Amino acid sequence: MTTPPYYLGFDGGATKTAGALIDSEGNVIAEKTGGPSNFQIIGIPQASKNIIDVATALLSEASLKISDMSGMLLGLTGAGRKSEQDRMKIGFEEYARDIYLKLPPVAVDTDAIIALEGAFPGKAGMILISGTGSILLAKDEAGHVYRVGGWGRFVGDEGSGYAIGRAALTAYLRELDGRGRGTIISTLIEEKLAIDSPHSLVLKIYQENFDIASVAILVFDAAAEGDEVASSILNDAALDLSAHIAAALQKIGRSIPIAFMGSILSHQNYLADKLSSLISKEYPAMSIVKPEQSAAVGAALLAIRSLPVSAEHRGS
Repeated sequence: MTTPPYYLGFDGGATKTAGALIDSEGNVIAEKTGGPSNFQIIGIPQASKNIIDVATALLSEASLKISDMSGMLLGLTGAGRKSEQDRMKIGFEEYARDIYLKLPPVAVDTDAIIALEGAFPGKAGMILISGTGSILLAKDEAGHVYRVGGWGRFVGDEGSGYAIGRAALTAYLRELDGRGRGTIISTLIEEKLAIDSPHSLVLKIYQENFDIASVAILVFDAAAEGDEVASSILNDAALDLSAHIAAALQKIGRSIPIAFMGSILSHQNYLADKLSSLISKEYPAMSIVKPEQSAAVGAALLAIRSLPVSAEHRGS
């Protein structure tokens, strides 16, 4: 008697790991959340432990064992290059061996690609992610994936929290110098960040590893109060993100649905509303939709396609 194939998928980042357990038909059996698994920050052993902990919780809820699994796919922040994917895969399998856990076939991919599959399982669509960074991924009916952006904060990430935060800090310093217009952003930066001089701000940025993306929320607060500088920053961000869409549509050749994702775009705010208006005006055939499934489910769905079914699940 054979056990039906089951698959595990994981969406791991700097703050948490979401996991999903599905069957071979794509039915979601359980979803759980645990500790972070950005291996670039906390290391491979700790990331592996947190993933295994989520897997254990999923299996316990479904009264299944790891031996019932036909495959598992880890979609992780920091796994954008094949070399990093291979490094995490090897380290994860080594960790499992050290705790005497026999794993099913394992694959590692990016958190963006699993988010795309979760949003549009088995169909065409695109996701525009704006959080700390930004990237657009799209796929056509044949499953071909196209990428726009996502090149990191130093040379890319336009329209992201980092880009918005950097623009806000620039606006603050320009006002202090007398090179820029007055803006509520300056007052908010001084209040929220306990800044008493431009020198203390520069010290935070260059010597204290300050989280520049965290300033983005102040821009939204200032825009809500009618601040023209803040509105201009967010208008520019909307144009930058719209350019991602234009490039993707040129690659694909026709309009397909789009889903907004990431901490900046996934909530209704000035930027999301502005970008929605731009899409309606420039690409009237494009629909803005909600993701159908979570990124963790997307990872599990990709596991079905990318990993072989082990012999004990094939039957005779």
